Amino acid sequence: MALNSIKDKGLLNRTVVTDHMVLIGFGLAVIYWLLDSFLSLFLSYDNFLEKALGVKLNNVWGRLIVLCLFAIFGSHAQFTMNERKKAAEKMERDAATREKFRRLLSPDLAEMVVNGQLLVRQGGESRVVTVMFVDIRGFTAISNQVEATQLLSMLNSYFELLVEIVFRYEGTVDKFMGDGMMVIWGAPVSHDDDPVRAVRAARDIQRAMENFNFDRAARGAPPIEVGIGINTGPVVAGYIGSSRTMSYSVIGDTVNVASRLCAAALPGEVVLSEYTQFIIQDEIKATPRTPIHAKGMAEPIQAYSVLFA
Repeated sequence: MALNSIKDKGLLNRTVVTDHMVLIGFGLAVIYWLLDSFLSLFLSYDNFLEKALGVKLNNVWGRLIVLCLFAIFGSHAQFTMNERKKAAEKMERDAATREKFRRLLSPDLAEMVVNGQLLVRQGGESRVVTVMFVDIRGFTAISNQVEATQLLSMLNSYFELLVEIVFRYEGTVDKFMGDGMMVIWGAPVSHDDDPVRAVRAARDIQRAMENFNFDRAARGAPPIEVGIGINTGPVVAGYIGSSRTMSYSVIGDTVNVASRLCAAALPGEVVLSEYTQFIIQDEIKATPRTPIHAKGMAEPIQAYSVLFA
């Protein structure tokens, strides 16, 4: 905070100097006038300084004035060029940062990160988040029925729909995994109602898929059905990767459970963990479903299926 204050103060001082160059020049002219008047009085006594220096001072004053003017306006021009260069470099950095975070966050949140209104920590930190996994049921069979170019076009349209809904609820797109997507609420941006936002987004996705499939049916294409799993709990959030390529993500058992819930979800179903259901029960209704026996977990996962009113 103190460092930023010093930087802001220095920038303010430089701005004051830049904006008042005309006044500064006028002030220097006044000082020169006064000094010239004083020296004129002093030099009227036998031109003592001319004799001491061996030059005609009247010839020197004009050169000094020109030199001072060049120094003043030259320094001002150099300062202006430096400031423009710094501004251009800052715009490039901001554009790169904006582009990076717009892939993860909604445009409004990405802009807040660029402007410094929202802090994204570089190191890992413990957070409580809500994790959502979405993927297509029977994707392997679908991929065998269409050409690669058609499949890629379908996936792009499908993810475009999902991301639009996720950003509407200010979730963070963690990653795309083939036909699946991982989304988090609570990192790097958190809200008091993150679990509710996640479940509402999941419910909107399932509803949007109905219209998506209606358009596909009109073209004679098979329907696309998705399963969704959501879990809430503690994770470690931060940048993961190499020194050259890094991405923001979360890790922990909370993520693993959400993935298992998604794998067990039926086509068109949104499956919640017990803790997520407990948090959102006053906002969204869900009914108990068969516990999920997940690989690598000793106890079955108590799960709930969201009701679509």
